[in-house]
Amino acid sequence: MLIQKIYNNNVVLVVDDETNKELVLTGCGIGFKKKVGEKVDQDKIEKKFVMEDENLAKKITRIATEVDEDIFNVTSKIIEYAKQNLNAELDDYIYVALADHISFAIKRYNQNIEIKNDLLYEIKRIHKKEFQIGMWAIDYINKEFNVNFTKDEAAFIAMHIINANYKESTKESFLMTKIVKEILNIIRYYYSVEFKEDDFNYDRLVTHLKFFAKRLIKKEQVENNDNELLEIIKIQYEKPYNCSCKIKKYIENNHEYIVTEDELLYLTLHINRVISAIK
Repeated sequence: MLIQKIYNNNVVLVVDDETNKELVLTGCGIGFKKKVGEKVDQDKIEKKFVMEDENLAKKITRIATEVDEDIFNVTSKIIEYAKQNLNAELDDYIYVALADHISFAIKRYNQNIEIKNDLLYEIKRIHKKEFQIGMWAIDYINKEFNVNFTKDEAAFIAMHIINANYKESTKESFLMTKIVKEILNIIRYYYSVEFKEDDFNYDRLVTHLKFFAKRLIKKEQVENNDNELLEIIKIQYEKPYNCSCKIKKYIENNHEYIVTEDELLYLTLHINRVISAIK
């Protein structure tokens, strides 16, 4: 692949020899001491962006020219760290969104402008892995750029990772977190308990609620089967079932989503497990 344009030391435009398509390549030092017309070092390629995705490619090139290349490099390393720890592919747009966010966050820090993250506690509880990656990221950023980002910023970075992992918009991700928070609060107040957040049953509950919230947002209901098990559950787990009914009523009144009997059944079982682990 021959280099057509060098945006900075870490971003270049090339033409693929096999497909004859233009690609934007990113990688630490991929453009360092290179000239237009030279072959790219294949070992330094970290990510390829096909120029056919014109909107994304334009944003990548804009970020590459407007954002300090050190920020772009740090962003790439944070994304790779997130991929490894989540064992997941992230939406390519995170390269744009996260680099832009970090650049602006550093500018805010240098201007003594502090923004609190209202969802810090919920992100920390509901999206544990992403928040831990955010904590790793701010430690890395603090060392690289001599700043002092706090947990609030770790939560903002975690939200970008959540967006990229679940392929949702920022608005949808915040709504999903809000819905999970609402349901957890109903359970907490109904039982007058605090959750054991290091308990495996709590993790199962939160995971279930995340997917429930995603279905709610997308209005994708699970199939409602005539389930005889629910009739048994109503009697055997009366209190968890009543709690689930409160959640059902709240969701239907506030989010215009009909909670099916199957969803009610699984929610009851998860509530029973997590409460049994507490008491």
